[in-house]
Amino acid sequence: MAVRDFVDDKNVKWRVWPVLGASIHPRTAVEDYLGDYGEGWLCFESPHERRRLAHYPRDWDQMPDKGLCKLLSGAAIVPVRGTRTPPKPRDSINP
Repeated sequence: MAVRDFVDDKNVKWRVWPVLGASIHPRTAVEDYLGDYGEGWLCFESPHERRRLAHYPRDWDQMPDKGLCKLLSGAAIVPVRGTRTPPKPRDSINP
């Protein structure tokens, strides 16, 4: 599995690697909520942010850094592990 490090145009260091559909637990892989991510995704991670990109080019690991920056700009932001997702307005908070 390829892993790449690159720096974006804001001088943020990112690490990117593929999460392959074959590595997703079979029970999870059949769930509808995976949607476009059922076949795997590219995971982009910086010190303060994580993003995912479904339907990525298979030669992503051969792309120049500018190409990775373009892929990054189209990736969805996801919560970083160990952080709580902020409550949504409809969530009730019990004191």
